[in-house]
Amino acid sequence: MSQQLELLIENQLQWTTVSYVAPELQMKEIKPFVLLSLKELEGKPDSRTSSLMNIDKFAAVRAVVRHVSRLRSATKVAWSEDDMRLFLDGLKFPPECVNELVGLFCRDDLYENIPKHLRIKPGISGVQWKIDVSLSQNNIRNEMASAESVKEIMYRDTQVILQLQLTDGASYVYRLSLSKFHEMRYTIANALKSIIVLEKRKCMRE
Repeated sequence: MSQQLELLIENQLQWTTVSYVAPELQMKEIKPFVLLSLKELEGKPDSRTSSLMNIDKFAAVRAVVRHVSRLRSATKVAWSEDDMRLFLDGLKFPPECVNELVGLFCRDDLYENIPKHLRIKPGISGVQWKIDVSLSQNNIRNEMASAESVKEIMYRDTQVILQLQLTDGASYVYRLSLSKFHEMRYTIANALKSIIVLEKRKCMRE
């Protein structure tokens, strides 16, 4: 599975409603719904939106437009037609609607006017880490540390080298002390726990 497809299908539970409505869409509805959705994203809502008869269909297309547009603006990488087709097929859009949406979503000019405050930040695509004991070993030798202080020096001066790869291709390397590394792990674990609690609430699933 490509990285682009992984981004598109992330959090599949959010697409339950879209998958229910998508099969009912007709090709003639796709382009108007996409253009109306883009106007909303650009902060220029069209008055015709409030009078739409097929509001459920529009909401389904709007959800996909917002998802695809934000990811495209964040990664700045053109969509693969094959990946986009697989994503839309998975949402149960009719074949003719898939063709129409692929043609629209894979155009670079579609995303030129998306406001920066609506663009999502790149996500983490990979994490690598290793332990660096060179500083602690040097300090043990230089200080001619006793057996009692070796453990203290090892904990104090051992570093964790953390390398993060982002979805936009950037890579960052950080050096953390053991105490900071464990503090980071604790903070992330707490954040994940809070997310799980929120996702279980009814209001977050509607």
